[in-house]
Amino acid sequence: MPNSRSPRFEIGLDLGATLVKAVYVRAGRPLSPFESYVCSTRNHGALEAFLEAHPARRIAATGGGAPRLVEGWKGRPAVVYVDEFASWGAGEKVLLEGAGFTPSSPHLLVSLGTGTSFLAVGKNGKVTRVGGTALGGGTIRGLGRLLAGESSHEALVSLARAGDRKKVDLLVGDLYRPGEIDLDPSLTASNFGKPGLSRDPRDLVNAAVGLLGENVALMAGAMARGLPRTKGGPSRPTVVYAGTTLRHHEVLKEILADVTALAGADARFLPSGEFTGALGALEGARALSREGAS
Repeated sequence: MPNSRSPRFEIGLDLGATLVKAVYVRAGRPLSPFESYVCSTRNHGALEAFLEAHPARRIAATGGGAPRLVEGWKGRPAVVYVDEFASWGAGEKVLLEGAGFTPSSPHLLVSLGTGTSFLAVGKNGKVTRVGGTALGGGTIRGLGRLLAGESSHEALVSLARAGDRKKVDLLVGDLYRPGEIDLDPSLTASNFGKPGLSRDPRDLVNAAVGLLGENVALMAGAMARGLPRTKGGPSRPTVVYAGTTLRHHEVLKEILADVTALAGADARFLPSGEFTGALGALEGARALSREGAS
């Protein structure tokens, strides 16, 4: 429960299946720069302690766990629920201000969390979910637990960095001699398909990351190319990737960038992208407040 001290903060929460992502700023201040906090979704005490330590004038929430928080919240102020996809669109807009790139309009925004959602962002800022896949960070944690006995994000990132999935995946070059087929020999022919595949946990986790990254990027590239073309716009659409699965994960980012390019689109990575939803929830709550005051 929040304490009785004078409320000084505005807080945005994104309550996902695995993690709670929070952003907070001093009440009335711009949303950038912001402070952040992350805890496990299962650790209710950690979220309560965070809210206790940050007496809030406004709390906004999005994500799968947000409706339950709104219903069960007994403190003050009341928690404002903001639609998840609208939150991602609003959060991306804020983060793009310092991203150093401008995506094509329209473009695809990919939310890589426990699972993955594909969002089309129109030139008017409207966000529409155009697809999704059950492949996501939850896939990596599950496979990591089964194949390497590890499930923490940090441990799996470290294992993937040290591994070599060419010892696990069957490549085009393993099947065809040079010149026999018009495909790059380094492309994956079958994930986890190499006979006598390595049992080294590092290689197996690296291959699991490849399985995720390649399939998400192929789907994202196809969806991005299917978006309406803007006359006079760039020849290739942009795919903007964000979400907690990308945190400190250079191996995954490299795979996403390479395969997205092969699929005919340009990959960009949103800075502080794990906080896109939380930031957008707070921006959405502010917008609702402005509308109510007008």
